[in-house]
Amino acid sequence: MKMKEGLKCFIWVFVVLFLISMGAAWAEEKPDAKDFEVYSLGEIVVRGEMQGVKDIGISTDVSAEEIKATNSHTVSEALAHVSGIQVTYGRKNESEVAIHGFEQSQTLVLIDGVPYYETANGKLDLSQFATDSIAKIEVIKGAPSVLYGPNAEAGVINIITKKPSDRPAISATYERGELDADKFSFSHGMKVGMLNYWLGYTHRESDAWKLSDDFKRRIGTINYRTGGPPATVNTYLEDGGKSRNNSDYKTENFWAKVGIEPSPDSEYYVNFHYITTEKGDPPSLDTATVFRATPAFSFLDRMEKYDDWGFDLSGRQKVVDQLTLKGKFFYHNHVDDYVSYWDETYVRQIADSRYKDYVIGGMLFADFTPVEWDILKLAVHYKGDSHEERDDEYLPYAESFSYTGSVALENTFTYVNNLSIVAGVSYDWFEVDRAERNETDGAGNFVVQDKLDTPDTQDDVNPMIGASYIFADSTRIFGSVARKTRFPTLGQLYSTRSGNTDLNAEKSVNYTIGASRSFGKILRLELAPFHHDISDRISRDAPGVAGTFQNYASVKMTGLEFNVELTPIKDLLLKAGYTYNKARDKSRGAVTEKVTNAPKNIFNARIQYTVPYVETRLDFNVVRVGKAYSQLPTPANPNDPVVKSESYAFFGGKISQAFLKHFEAYLAVDNIFDKNYEPEGGYPAAGRSFWLGLTVKY
Repeated sequence: MKMKEGLKCFIWVFVVLFLISMGAAWAEEKPDAKDFEVYSLGEIVVRGEMQGVKDIGISTDVSAEEIKATNSHTVSEALAHVSGIQVTYGRKNESEVAIHGFEQSQTLVLIDGVPYYETANGKLDLSQFATDSIAKIEVIKGAPSVLYGPNAEAGVINIITKKPSDRPAISATYERGELDADKFSFSHGMKVGMLNYWLGYTHRESDAWKLSDDFKRRIGTINYRTGGPPATVNTYLEDGGKSRNNSDYKTENFWAKVGIEPSPDSEYYVNFHYITTEKGDPPSLDTATVFRATPAFSFLDRMEKYDDWGFDLSGRQKVVDQLTLKGKFFYHNHVDDYVSYWDETYVRQIADSRYKDYVIGGMLFADFTPVEWDILKLAVHYKGDSHEERDDEYLPYAESFSYTGSVALENTFTYVNNLSIVAGVSYDWFEVDRAERNETDGAGNFVVQDKLDTPDTQDDVNPMIGASYIFADSTRIFGSVARKTRFPTLGQLYSTRSGNTDLNAEKSVNYTIGASRSFGKILRLELAPFHHDISDRISRDAPGVAGTFQNYASVKMTGLEFNVELTPIKDLLLKAGYTYNKARDKSRGAVTEKVTNAPKNIFNARIQYTVPYVETRLDFNVVRVGKAYSQLPTPANPNDPVVKSESYAFFGGKISQAFLKHFEAYLAVDNIFDKNYEPEGGYPAAGRSFWLGLTVKY
């Protein structure tokens, strides 16, 4: 019954939208979508005519057109439709983007090739990043190339922005959703001789997001700890109304790009972005903890400020025919205010914590082509990470600072026709320069700011090798082996409750083999088995260490990705992907071989059909994720209960209609069948929601 109601509602609104635009659409052409280009200086590894490192592993490019088809407002939403990726939302109302069961902090996330993360925990919320200024998103799983630098243990997500095409462009979009949800975006780009620029702005806000009609509230507990005898209060942490408690948000994105291209052999750009967000943090349905000691801290909270801004200077210059240099200098700043509350009413504020971070650094790349069948690439990375924090307003900031660097050399050899061999090696290092911690007395009064010990400099050598061969019938076979290192974050080293300065780097050896085949323009298939062997994984599962981080875990993941793209007729496109991943905990003394947050099966599919003559476009998508474990017993906590998220599937759709040459109206629906599910235990997903939008392009 639920599915029939959702489908009937979807069809009814489509009919209304189609009739409104029908009269004007017959004789008019649809808007031109090619009003931008991909910012090539944002790519670290570029696939050219020669086979190379991108052809020896599992990589996916998500185009702006695909982002539009799924009506993905944010990077997190767009990545949820990529094979091998699971996106969940939990603590701090942040998205967690997991590749093959790896955590997001084990993935190198870049914006135009520049690292994007906060320095304490190694990740930032990608759901605050609007998609309107994005030209494409590159996803490289296992990251075989050494040119990306360190900390790409699971892979790389490179978000590449737009730059103007030869055609001046201006566009604006307005969307209206349920519960007073609004989105407005504006962009403009233009070339004037050798000068060009691109400007983009997006505003999104909502009073809350809607729960499924099938949601049933349940009793949870608030655990009050420290500063007195432990106490537990049983209450409804979610009241079960139409909307999710404390789920409001408001965010602004601004992007600017200015560049000069004096000749085809040189280009220089300045990029700037500013993102400001204020949002609630819906609690777990089951439990929330409040630490009562001064300074206090609570899992019942709001993010009153979650701001990012940064800029980079990028350039490319061909020195001689055989040598091209590229360079980047960047600065990225993040500030967030975490406000803690006493209970689920969010009235009594008990602390206002602030965290300030910045990353500053540079990269240099050199491409040397001594002969047309051989390319030698050099990459040098160097950056500094600063983290400052105070647990409440009356405390001074305690700062930690570290340096990370890398020198990498990679060679692509293609002397034999249709065969490409890639080999590389990097030397990576990490050093903490200084670290501080605030000490308070039993009453919470500030006593002193301690200078903490810093660990010895860590370094590692990471080699890789891979090959790709294309047969006469277009069949391509490929394979690679790459060793990757992720150094500990400043939070893992110096967290008040769980830090450990004796931590070493995590290590992963990533194996990939695969084959792909195209059958004309009708069908394309790709099958790619993979294996990840992770050692010295940083976790808090080790026995007898009171929840501190340790290089304890050893995990093996074995699976495959299968992707198919079918165009049986001109106006119909079908794409589907399936990922199987068997994750096993091989840690010494492990209570179970199961691994948290690593679903065994993920399936995604998209169907696109353009109705002839009237040019109405229908997009339908589905993502199905198998069961996963949010919590398992560990040697540190052998009595912890098993918390499991059951398998779930969500469906989305979009109907778009161009009219009057410059206009496009559309209706989008998320979670069409209003399914109630919890991608992370205790955190329900949004129910069915509608978006009605209008785009104007010139």
